Amino acid sequence: MTTPITVLSTAAEIGEVIARQILDQLATKDRYVVGFPAGRSATPVAAALTRLAHQGGVRMDGLRVVMMDEYVEGRAGQWTLLSPHTPHSCIGWAQRNLVTPLGLRPDSVIAPDPNEPSAFEQEVVELGGIDLFLLASGQGDGHVALNGPGTPRDAPTRVVTLPQSTRTDNLSTFPHLRSLADVPTYGVTIGTAELAELSHSAVMLLWGSNKAYAFDRIREADSYDPLWPATIVHDCRNAFIYADEEAAQTSEREGVS
Repeated sequence: MTTPITVLSTAAEIGEVIARQILDQLATKDRYVVGFPAGRSATPVAAALTRLAHQGGVRMDGLRVVMMDEYVEGRAGQWTLLSPHTPHSCIGWAQRNLVTPLGLRPDSVIAPDPNEPSAFEQEVVELGGIDLFLLASGQGDGHVALNGPGTPRDAPTRVVTLPQSTRTDNLSTFPHLRSLADVPTYGVTIGTAELAELSHSAVMLLWGSNKAYAFDRIREADSYDPLWPATIVHDCRNAFIYADEEAAQTSEREGVS
């Protein structure tokens, strides 16, 4: 295991550390591109980023947000993105947690187009790549974005049918979803290929006792394992893993600082 692991006491501390890193980069660059997962994993980062930006009077004009996935409805060739007003919309998460609180322009957020997924890679390339990609792991099946178990290492951005394991994980990610029948069946997702190849740096965020198994699966790997796609973090450049004490169980494990 070569990807450095840092264990902090709480999710809020993780959020603070990552938010300060983003703000430090924004202070020296005209544009800084950050990839976000929607849902609970990145919420502490978004909250800390908003608080620190307002406290410091930091202008956030240079921040560009890349959302890794979104649920879709319809059929092939005629897909429509889930309405951002839907509580579990990934783009809606970005609007509620980043765009509005930070005063970003709506066009500061990009996401894959389900009807032209191959265009997403070119759009990111034109941005200069993703400076920092925040990653999250499914607690039960290790999905990253909407790449579920069995995803090959070279999978491109595409529309996928969500496996039941990922849909079950989403019940805990979005508590308002009361049953599998409420969880969307399809989604457009960045591929594992683009996650590794287009990111200049990546951080896996693992917090809460429900991510303890995910922590162990990722920690025990040293390269991509298609049975647990979140292990793509090991194939990313300048990769780091941040966990809280609940996810890591103990900071005395070998290789944990």
